[in-house]
Amino acid sequence: MTTERDLDRHWILSSGVGYAERPPTLTEMYAAQTFLAILQQGFSFVLGNPNLDEERLYQIDIGLRGDYGNTRVGIHGYHKWVHDYIIYEGFATFPSLPDSLGVVFTNTDFATLAGFETYGEHDISACATAFATMSYVEGRDHSRNRPSVVSSSDEEPLPGISPLESRIGVRFHEPCPNPRYGVEIAARIVDNQDRVASSLLERETPGFTTYDIRSFYQACDNLLLVAGVENFTDKQYREHLDLRTGSGVFQPGASFYFGVEVTY
Repeated sequence: MTTERDLDRHWILSSGVGYAERPPTLTEMYAAQTFLAILQQGFSFVLGNPNLDEERLYQIDIGLRGDYGNTRVGIHGYHKWVHDYIIYEGFATFPSLPDSLGVVFTNTDFATLAGFETYGEHDISACATAFATMSYVEGRDHSRNRPSVVSSSDEEPLPGISPLESRIGVRFHEPCPNPRYGVEIAARIVDNQDRVASSLLERETPGFTTYDIRSFYQACDNLLLVAGVENFTDKQYREHLDLRTGSGVFQPGASFYFGVEVTY
């Protein structure tokens, strides 16, 4: 259930509440110590649990949007309470294989997820727009009162959570409401991630900044061309969710791409 209210001619307040359930998947119930790269440390094998309960989630949302013509801003936040969250539990390691971990799927009594997304845009001129975005999520297992082969902590962050990330840049475009062409120069800024699930051998990851150039051209009504260069400064970095099997690998350097979209 969602609602919106116009606070004045510039600002809109939105809010919402929700409830959801998710049943366990076939893998979560019946995996037979299968090697699956589902955790950051990579070398993991998983055991299903046919007695899993469904996840039950309650969520609240609140947001605020502002539009002053040349300047547009917004922020949206949420908080989730999850009962019987399906999580991994370590049950075996191989001393001769670094970072090896066997995990079984299980329910944790109570977990939370909270975060926000925010954005801002400002038209510097008729053909240039500055923009910025930011997103963040924090997940925590509050009832980690089960034995583990790696850790005995009663509470720890949930695994596989991306760190704080923001993007700032300038977009140059045709001076009209629906531009046919445009070029975007932006910096992607990713914070370090130190909220890790140590019981699952998850490691901290340093932050990094990369720079991208993206462009598009609407050649005609049904033909769109896109091209760009990502990480054009050739930054060496690693995403927090990248696999670390063995020594792991870093992300590729500068990457070029192009594409064509035909609509008919």
